Amino acid sequence: MSLALILLATSWASPLTDLLQTELDHAMGVFSAQEEKPHYLALAVTDRDSVQVHARGGTVGGSTENHERILDVDLRVGTPELDSTHVLRGFSALEGSSRGQVLLPRDSDKALTTLLRTELDAQYRDHAERIVMIRANQTVKVEEEDGAPDFSARAEPSVAEIPVPPLDIDREGWEARLTELSDRIEESEVVHYGQVSLQVTRLETSFVDSEGSTLVHGAVRARISLQAQSIAEDGDQIQVFMSRDVHDPNTLPDQETLQQWAGELVAHLEALRDAPRATPYSGPVLLLGRASGVFFHEVFGHRVEGHRMKREYEGKTFADYVGKPILPEFIDVFDDPTIAHLEGHDLNGFYAYDDEGMPAMRAPLVEDGVFQGFLMSRTPVEGFPESNGHGRRMAGRAPVARMGNTIIEAAETVDREELRKRLRTFAKDQDLEYGILVEDIEGGFTLTGRTMPNAFNVRASTAYKVFADGRPDELVRGIDLVGTPFVAFSNLRAAGNERDVFNGYCGAESGWVPVSAVAPDLLFERLEFQLKEKGQERPPLLAKPGPDGSSDAEVR
Repeated sequence: MSLALILLATSWASPLTDLLQTELDHAMGVFSAQEEKPHYLALAVTDRDSVQVHARGGTVGGSTENHERILDVDLRVGTPELDSTHVLRGFSALEGSSRGQVLLPRDSDKALTTLLRTELDAQYRDHAERIVMIRANQTVKVEEEDGAPDFSARAEPSVAEIPVPPLDIDREGWEARLTELSDRIEESEVVHYGQVSLQVTRLETSFVDSEGSTLVHGAVRARISLQAQSIAEDGDQIQVFMSRDVHDPNTLPDQETLQQWAGELVAHLEALRDAPRATPYSGPVLLLGRASGVFFHEVFGHRVEGHRMKREYEGKTFADYVGKPILPEFIDVFDDPTIAHLEGHDLNGFYAYDDEGMPAMRAPLVEDGVFQGFLMSRTPVEGFPESNGHGRRMAGRAPVARMGNTIIEAAETVDREELRKRLRTFAKDQDLEYGILVEDIEGGFTLTGRTMPNAFNVRASTAYKVFADGRPDELVRGIDLVGTPFVAFSNLRAAGNERDVFNGYCGAESGWVPVSAVAPDLLFERLEFQLKEKGQERPPLLAKPGPDGSSDAEVR
């Protein structure tokens, strides 16, 4: 997708940004006359238009269009060295200022201004009270581990307009297509629930701040997804999910391709349903590209989000490892939201400006195995005083450092067959019958704090036993990758010569944001699996009705 970027003189403004700038200037004038003075204010209005269609069982289950306008106020009272966003130690219930989605009208400037002033007033009162508490908190608590200021200086204001294409969706046409696909999925008797969904969203954000930035930017994102669920005889709940994310709805897969997907989805669900549950395991593991990407996102990515280094309750896994090796010499990792396409995919984590009005930029994280630094918002940490354009949030949340496009590169690679050969060799060396190959991962989570184990859980959705004696692979289910970062990374031994892309949405304290991970196959000498949770319900007693809707069910 070509990105049309219009850089404009600082006097430029749209009608909406002009209104926002007027209200910002007025509010700063009033608040600056108070005892507790703000040092920064930003206003963002996000117009969100979306189309959603989903079908199941050969019929449309829902088809909607939504149009919303959401306000975000980012206010900082105090000074850049210590302001009202600082963490109150010992007051977890007061962590952060009160936030939520503030909906604005689109058709009335007067109503918009009224709601805007109401929210500004409420936010100022909250932050003015909070800075007093923070100063008191500083006097009674021990010195903090990270003494960096609370807010970074900006080199120069961001002034730009990036046109966002309008939504142009043939909703009725997609309803017919999804209905046909859902009917194809329901043909299988083992499918207890199936759904096909289309979601297309257009976001356009108008942003102004007290430093002179004026931005209009956004994105269109579309996702087609197919899912099917079943219950195995042992009660295990089985799910298979397939999706495609694009920047232009016109580039979504055609119906023939989607029909092929539907067949593959059902076949894989049937195979998983009949597959045996695996057992807890410690041994060699080969992660294929998409699985490698999710693995790095969970094990590494959240631990290099810079704002976590300022929080005393965080584990700060890599805080003392800048300039030190944490991965093999042949591995590089960086996060670059400026990349729109890679390996034949549109990347979900692509954006031009972050949610603090900073230009997106490449953030080097690991070079030749050596840790280089963090993903940074405008919240500095010691040794990293500036943003690298990774302050992100969903509307209604405060921005923090988040991943965009996390990309893993390997300087030394081998092909997949060689990786499989080495996997079998590792299994033999460890006197194991087999190694594990993980083809796909459905997500995961990670714990980065100090009060719980600083561990990860990555949910394998498709895994195989690869036998040391060369027998055919065996599909298994019911296991999740678990462990801790340093142990996992110390066992990384080799990388493949092809990369694959994972597109998804990541949830953290600033809400759900679109992300991508691009990675090669990765071979580990030893990782650990634990049992996944298992359902206790039996499969349905009544069979599905026949193709014509007749009730020829049998009792099972």
